[in-house]
Amino acid sequence: MDAPRQPLTFVVRLTMEDGGVLSGVVERVRSGEKQRFQSLAALAEIIAGMAERETRTRRQTERPR
Repeated sequence: MDAPRQPLTFVVRLTMEDGGVLSGVVERVRSGEKQRFQSLAALAEIIAGMAERETRTRRQTERPR
């Protein structure tokens, strides 16, 4: 049986620069990992990468020994 999945929690701090450019920092709450971004596309990529690493880590720890 699969273990229950816990939600991934992020804190996103956005700043609107002159000209409407968004930038900021995204933090993965569980690990404290932070990364800066300069666009919404970059933010999406960062969150996807953090989620992928979390999924990979969970798979490795769930393997039977």
